[in-house]
Amino acid sequence: MGGVGKSVRLKSILREDGRSLIVALDHGLGAYPVRGLENPLEIMAKVKKGGADAVITTIGAVRRFHESIPRGLGLILSIPPDPRSVRVAANLGVHAVKNTFFGPLKDWKLGAVHSIALECEDRGMPLLAEIVPTGEDGRPSYETLQVKAAAKIAAEFGADAVKTSFTGSPGTFREVVEECPIPIFILGGARMGDDRAVLENVKGAIEAGAAGVAFGRNVFQHKNPAAMTRAISRIVHEGAGVDEAMEELERP
Repeated sequence: MGGVGKSVRLKSILREDGRSLIVALDHGLGAYPVRGLENPLEIMAKVKKGGADAVITTIGAVRRFHESIPRGLGLILSIPPDPRSVRVAANLGVHAVKNTFFGPLKDWKLGAVHSIALECEDRGMPLLAEIVPTGEDGRPSYETLQVKAAAKIAAEFGADAVKTSFTGSPGTFREVVEECPIPIFILGGARMGDDRAVLENVKGAIEAGAAGVAFGRNVFQHKNPAAMTRAISRIVHEGAGVDEAMEELERP
């Protein structure tokens, strides 16, 4: 039954082309307010208008806004490393769950991904495993071997998709994609402030074979979240070039 449930739910996240534009709106789980998420429902409406396929959100947001969340918008619930959270997600009716691991890949805490994946299998719930390897300085690693290992771990532990760092070029990221049997989404990281650089990363990832992006601050902190979502969607789903996508940012 797990396979049926996952298949049905994934149709609310992945389009027929096998790709998805996911907007991460779960930054409110941090210990401080995040600019741009003062009104999560308003942001959901804007990114849906721009062509987002799904959002990553929180249990609080789903409970508060479930009656008003735009129709046709996939919901991915950000959960802690506790398998019991999968049951809560299933009861809320969301389409997938996401768990985040940020640290060295040798950390024993990474094993929680496996436990969550097992529970997801029983519940028919797709798992997006966000695994961000870090270097000795504690900062995210963009080194190809590290990112490749992170993606492989997600797949071997039973995740249905992985969200991880972009290695910086289509060539190096293609190495990651080719060795990972599950869809890969790149994360956006900190607000870049350079729209072209953001879109170049999107284009590079798609050229390398990524299934899409799961961007947060580079979308919801943009001066026009709907337009930025639209620009990214042009690349993800239409194969547009960066210059074509940039034109979307000039539209209201």
